[in-house]
Amino acid sequence: MAYVLYVLSLLLGLVIGSFVNVVIYRLPRRESLVRPGSHCPNCDAPVRWFDNIPVASWLILRGKCRACRDRISVRYLLVESITAAAFVLAMWRFGFAWQLLVAWAFITAMVAIAFIDYDHMLIPNKIVLPGALLGLVASIAINPQRWWVYLAGSAGAAAFMFMLVMIWPGGMGPGDIKMALFMGAVLGAYVIVALFAAFLLGSVAGLYLMVVQKRSRKTRVPFGPYLALGAVLAVFVGESILRWYTGTWS
Repeated sequence: MAYVLYVLSLLLGLVIGSFVNVVIYRLPRRESLVRPGSHCPNCDAPVRWFDNIPVASWLILRGKCRACRDRISVRYLLVESITAAAFVLAMWRFGFAWQLLVAWAFITAMVAIAFIDYDHMLIPNKIVLPGALLGLVASIAINPQRWWVYLAGSAGAAAFMFMLVMIWPGGMGPGDIKMALFMGAVLGAYVIVALFAAFLLGSVAGLYLMVVQKRSRKTRVPFGPYLALGAVLAVFVGESILRWYTGTWS
């Protein structure tokens, strides 16, 4: 039975990942997520159902449109694969429980935000604001005795990011504050791990850009992808890391 659940998680992750690709492309352009159906961005030819199978179709077509043979970005394959892998890991982490549904929804949002912010330096309100509200409601409904943890995590993470925006206005923006609000609403105390991981990863990437690619320190770099990666890491290992850290001081 466990293997069946993992396979179903994989398939669901592939399907959701395919939809996330639509969100990544259309949401920043303020296009409908439903109409028109999937089509080639180069020649506008509609994508037939058998060419719209996650991962498999990209591999069969060798990353090219069937109609015009224009290149299809490997990102489509990457987003679907990442989402599917994360869904399987979430099943392993939480089992078949309500927490799993929250984790799946949260991971889906984080993948979409990461790629949208990378492309457009934009963290969409249409994702983070409803996500923060629904995430808080779901978290409290699952753990009503710890309602204050999620409220504190959400407010505290947003306040922390707001402080950084005031201190470093060119490095952070309002979108990062709203994203922290969303992260804290779902992660609660584990948002501490998420933020630490985000800043650590961001610092490493910043050093790489300056030392290897010779970028200026003033080069603007989207922080959303690092927040998203930190958030997903906290979903899986936040509890273990926080317990280990607090245990070293007890």
